[in-house]
Parts: sequence; C-alpha cells; structure tokens
Amino acid sequence: MNAPDGDLHIEVRSGVYRDSVTLMQISRDLATLPGVAAAQVAMATPLNLEVLSAMHLPAPTGTGPNDLVVALRLAPGRDQQGAHEQALAHLARLLAAPVDTGVDTEQPPRTTASALRHAPAALVVVSVPGESALAEAMDAVLAGSSVVIFSDNVPVEQEIALKDAAAARDVLVMGPDCGTVVVDGVGIGF
Repeated sequence: MNAPDGDLHIEVRSGVYRDSVTLMQISRDLATLPGVAAAQVAMATPLNLEVLSAMHLPAPTGTGPNDLVVALRLAPGRDQQGAHEQALAHLARLLAAPVDTGVDTEQPPRTTASALRHAPAALVVVSVPGESALAEAMDAVLAGSSVVIFSDNVPVEQEIALKDAAAARDVLVMGPDCGTVVVDGVGIGF
C-alpha cells in the first residue's frame, strides 16, 4: 500500500520465511540504497509489528507470524518512483539468494571407506571402541591409507590381520593403543 503522499511502501508477502538475522541484514542493506530513508523487512510477529510502529511505519492488519512484511519509507525530494523500484528489485535479489541454513545438506559419510572415497587421505586416525577398530582401520588400509589406532582393547589376532594387510599394501598401521605419534614432524594425539 502506498500512502497518499507516496513516500511509504508497505506490503505483506505470505508464505515467505527468512530467519530474523537474515531479515535484519536485508533491512540494513535496503536502508543504504539511495532514496530509501528507512526499511524494515521482518516476519509479522507482534514484536516486529511494534518495531514498525516505533519506526513510524504503519503496521499492516490481519497478518500473522508466518507473513513477511516489507516496509519502506522513501526519502522526500528524490525520484521516489525510481527509488521504490530499485529497492523492490534489490529486495527480490536478496530474497532469491540461497538460504544458508547452517546445515550441510550432503549426507556425511557413515564409514571410513565412504569418507576416503569422498576425500582420500594418506593418514587416518582411528579412535573408536576396540571392538569397532578393526572395521574402521581395515577400511583405511584397503583404501591405501596408513593408520594410527588410538583404540585399545583390540585383540592381538585383529592387530596381526591389520598389519599383514597394511604390509601387502605398503602402508603403515601404528597401534593399537597408540598414544602419541609424530609423522613427518607433525604431532598427532598430543
């Protein structure tokens, strides 16, 4: 809605959600545009509607916390139509940007073998309960990686099997129950 003097733009967008930090950044960014005196882009929560009122931007009625409110006060004496169009175009670009949820959407590897297929490594550190050490260390050895096994309580026959497999692939198995290691001048496990 535009006020009679044309210096306000208030609109409600249903079904558009962004977190409050993102919306504060968008509001701050819009407020720096030429011809924009004030900008507030926020979810229509009761607190945010109070903020709009405190900024002398009329809060729309009939909104709920799942609605996005866009409120712009255009600077007087400027090309308000141009400033209005520029601000809304910039807002559209900002809202179209991918939303960073802070969560990696790629499924993390579930085994040492799958991790090494994704990102090969020369050295793998295994620090799991002893009964699980064989599987993780063997995955690494079979992938061609040397292994430091911090785990304890690994049966001697499993240790021998790991070291035989490592010798066949020309990699090292250090441990089990390996406390600290220096590899090529780098301390591991200190």
